[in-house]
This record gives sequence, C-alpha cells and structure tokens, in this order.
Amino acid sequence: MLLTKNAHKRRRNMNLFLMISAAFVSFGTGYSIYLLYRNKNKLNNTPGILISMVIAVITGLLAGSIMGIISGETFLTVGISMITGFVVGFLAGHPAGILSILMGSISGLIGGINGAILGLFLQYINPTILLGILLGFYIVIIGFVIIYIQVATNNHFSINTEELSPFAIIAGGIVLVSLFLFMYSSDIVKIPGKNDTTQAQAASSQVAAATEVNVTGESSPRVKLLVNNNGYTPNVIRVKKGVPVKLEITNPLDSSSCLSTFMIPDFNINQIPLKTGITELSFTPDKTGEYTFSCGMKMFTGKIIVE
Repeated sequence: MLLTKNAHKRRRNMNLFLMISAAFVSFGTGYSIYLLYRNKNKLNNTPGILISMVIAVITGLLAGSIMGIISGETFLTVGISMITGFVVGFLAGHPAGILSILMGSISGLIGGINGAILGLFLQYINPTILLGILLGFYIVIIGFVIIYIQVATNNHFSINTEELSPFAIIAGGIVLVSLFLFMYSSDIVKIPGKNDTTQAQAASSQVAAATEVNVTGESSPRVKLLVNNNGYTPNVIRVKKGVPVKLEITNPLDSSSCLSTFMIPDFNINQIPLKTGITELSFTPDKTGEYTFSCGMKMFTGKIIVE
C-alpha cells in the first residue's frame, strides 16, 4: 500500500492536533470534576446539577468529535462516544446527588452522540479548522465552569458580570463571525460541493461507458479507477485470487468530498485519504468471493470479484 508524502504529512499534523485537543479535554474535564468533588458540600442542588450538565454536554460533544475524526467507523465511534459522555456525566453529577447524576448522565449521552455524528462529518470537510473552533468554545465554557466553582466556594473570589459590556460581547461575536466568513470565502474552510470544479465533470465525460474491468488474465494487473461525482468508474473489478493488484486511483475532486477517502475493509485498506490527483494502492486478494470498496461514508460503492 503506497500513500503519498502529502497524505502522510496531513495525517501526522491532524493526529498531533487531535492529541493536543484530547489533552485539553482530559485536563479541563478532569480538573472540573475534581473541583466538584472537593467542594461537593457547597455545590449541591441546582448549582451542582447545572454544572454537571454543562461539563457532560461540552465534554461529550468534543470527545465524540475527536473520536469520529480518528475512527471514521460510525458504529464504533457512536458507541464509544455514548459511553464516554455517560461516564463523564455520571462522575460530574455524583458529588451533588442522584438528580445531578441523572441530568449529567443524559446530557453526556446526548452530547456524545451529537459529537460523534459531528466528528464523522468533520473528517470530510476541514477537521483542523472546525475542531479548533470547537476546542476554543470548550476552553471558554470549561474556563467559566472553573471560575464559577472558585467564586461559589471561595469568599476571596468574586466576579461582577455586569461590568462586562453587552456591546463588547456583540462586538466579539461579530469579529468571530467575520473571521469565519473570511476563512470560508478564502477556501481555508472547505464545504462539500463548494469547491468541486469542472475538472471532475470533464474527467467523467472521458470515461468509457463500460463500468467493469477484468484483469484475471494478467500476471501484474494494474487497474485505473476514476473518482467522479457519481462514484467510481469502473465500479466492478474482476481479479484473480493470490495475484497482487495495483490500483491507480485518479481523484479530480477536492478534499471536501466524502469520496476523498477510500477503503476496501476486507483487504485491510481503511480510510485512505485520496489527494487531488493520483493515489496508488496495492492489495492481494487472498480469498474468492465478492467484496465491496467504497468512500469513507459508504455512500458510493463498487465491487471486487475475486475468482
């Protein structure tokens, strides 16, 4: 299996950012829950319930997003995110009693599910930018949680929120929206369908009408596979058992499409990023039968027939 240097570099950078994000979440959530346990006698009833819900929702949302981007497998991601959100909510609510446990657990459960779904979609848009925005919100919200706990449990701390002008808040919101719109218009943030060019349509029109290729008679088969807006051409590939096959995948689309990832799970090819251009992969079909290749979300599929 051959991955391009650019794909390796992007993946390394993304993995580094995911690890940094996970570290922030672990520390922020862990410290918040620690403060709840340390001050459980002062944060019972309504304050404890609300704090546990906030911690559970934002942690489940961000943790689920990280897992969705890392894994890409819907069932696995949603399952782990649900459990993570539930456990975090349970821990956050435990110091304040049974009602707080219930509210924290259900909030974490919902946050984990939503985060997992968000993460599964983010991996096809621009995970670095959008995950960074979500991480920023997490830091702000958890920061306020920590500040509130300190203020509510320590007479030496006090904050008067009335001193913060609503005009400053509105101005900050306008700046953030303007910054995001700037990134959107400059293609830093890529939206599916926005950046697909006519190159994909031109490439599609040059493909022969046949959607099946048979390389069972070749000793060193090399299959040229074209990615287009409608899926793959050819979408049926016949190969010989035990004979290594090389795939030359031409992808004229940009990285915002779910077709920018490719997988053949039965032959250990999982969530391979396809650069704009040509990506080469290889596999050895070691068992007869029919097997599926698809995009990362399994929306577009093809078939490999091993004889």
